Amino acid sequence: MNPLDGVKNYQVYYGHPTEAILKDMQNYDLVIIEPLHYTKAQVEQIKARGTKVLGYISVMEVATWNTGLMSKLQSGDFFTRNGQRVHYPEWDSYLTNIASPHFQGLLLTEIQNQVVAKGIDGVFMDTVGDIDNEHLNNPTVLKQQRDGLVNFLKQARARYGDIAMVQNWGFDTLETATATYVDGIMWESFNADTIKSDAWSQNMIKKLQAVDVKHSVKTLTISTRLSADSHKLAKDSGFIHFHEADAYVNWNAGLVTRTQDAAPTPVAVTPVTKPATTTTTNPAEMTATKPAETTTTKPATTTAAKPATTTTTKPATTTATKPATTSTTKPVTETATKPVTNAETAPKADASTDKQAESKQKTKAELKQEKKDKKEKKKAKKHAKKHTKKYAAKQSSSNDHYAAKGKMCGKEKYKTAGFLNFFKF
Repeated sequence: MNPLDGVKNYQVYYGHPTEAILKDMQNYDLVIIEPLHYTKAQVEQIKARGTKVLGYISVMEVATWNTGLMSKLQSGDFFTRNGQRVHYPEWDSYLTNIASPHFQGLLLTEIQNQVVAKGIDGVFMDTVGDIDNEHLNNPTVLKQQRDGLVNFLKQARARYGDIAMVQNWGFDTLETATATYVDGIMWESFNADTIKSDAWSQNMIKKLQAVDVKHSVKTLTISTRLSADSHKLAKDSGFIHFHEADAYVNWNAGLVTRTQDAAPTPVAVTPVTKPATTTTTNPAEMTATKPAETTTTKPATTTAAKPATTTTTKPATTTATKPATTSTTKPVTETATKPVTNAETAPKADASTDKQAESKQKTKAELKQEKKDKKEKKKAKKHAKKHTKKYAAKQSSSNDHYAAKGKMCGKEKYKTAGFLNFFKF
């Protein structure tokens, strides 16, 4: 049985969670997250109503900012061509050698620490498409890398059983090597205006449908244009669709609703340009489906008050590159800054003085918090800007793919919007 059976809607989100986001995630059949931002308790909260969770890992690339992982890599873990490592300057990342047993071991450890240990249902394996993109013209190396990936998948199955495994791109690799080991494949840039008129894409739809029939491999699609048309095309093709509006860095609330009385498998609402349209029939749910931009300014006290949450979601190797867009950096100020007063025994005049003192102390605390928040927002804005530029470059490059008819994705480099994002463990 495929763990993705019954999944009709999903969302990809690589930012930090807030209490409102965690609650809204329960409305989806599936969410794909950056596991470094989450504690086991938060994952359990997401899954409380049956939502499945996949954790992100990068399989074929490692970024230089990820000093923790870089320090563990050996020379043989990098793929070299003519004696030189293959470097992608636009993302400042290096192509890895999945055939390296040592590198496979590092990935398996990441799955254990960030996925299995946190109760996450499976892994979303980014950058698998690099195998086809980089090695299609060298059959010997291509087979070596595909065999290495298969060996890694076999070990993951042996260690972790039936966890869900979804690869990003690598259509040729799926068809020839990994179909019997993975549960799904993601097709980014699934935009109706190009997919409908492109012969390669139409042929690929048929191939993926055939792979699903033979091996039960579900296709997850993502569009960035023509939300309604792309969603319909994906649905008609038997694919599971998500419309990405902002490069995975913001949670898009209100796209689907699921109530306590609903059937176990919720009905997906066709994405539209205004995400909150599904909440009008239930005013009580309107606060839960506000876009993430509005909820991040009001952190949930339960998240901020848990020291364990803040320490586990801010690893030393990732905080420098991941935008802190949520409430994890905002401590609770309601009780910490209020002075203890005894109104019953104090004279009325003193009570007034106490209130002024209390107000003054609150003001100092608020100013201190505002200064801290401003610093965090500045950092987040810097990283978000870098990520947006990266994502725009990816989307621009994807247009070239449609001119390479019949060449699968071997000539065009496809990346996820990955921030920090993407090449992080």
